[in-house]
Amino acid sequence: MECAREPSGRVSRSGIDHGPADIVALDARRRHTGLPKEKARDQKAETFIGYLNLVGPRDGLSDNQYEAATNFMGLYVSYLRSIKAPGVARDGEAGGAPSEEISEAYEEWVLDTKEVYADCRKAIQAAQNENRGANLWAALDICIINDQWMHHMTGDVRIVCNALARFFRI
Repeated sequence: MECAREPSGRVSRSGIDHGPADIVALDARRRHTGLPKEKARDQKAETFIGYLNLVGPRDGLSDNQYEAATNFMGLYVSYLRSIKAPGVARDGEAGGAPSEEISEAYEEWVLDTKEVYADCRKAIQAAQNENRGANLWAALDICIINDQWMHHMTGDVRIVCNALARFFRI
């Protein structure tokens, strides 16, 4: 059912079509981030590391650093699934509650995931030891995992993304 909408997305009682509903959200994102209209439409603009990538390598993150951060997030979610942490987002293929049956392939995947995650943490700790004035663990937790916009941590985010890029061989 196609009907006229207000700029907020509500159905218009007057019947006047006010244009696409996402214009208000995109304008708010553009004002909040300072990105041009074309870049504000990009899905990367909704996360802090995506925003830093859209800003560019001079003031934000390079493509390799962004890819390393997204690879880490994939590894982190896999690790949380492997330890069966509560509240972990399930992908669509699982479809319901996890089964109680544990196969050998699942056990191997759990061990491999835990090992890769531990190696990744060691790589981050090595970078932390090299950069004693930076707080890489806070940058990783706050800016990458929890997606909070902390502009004063951009330098630390770059360093941790460089360590992740070295680990993932990007």
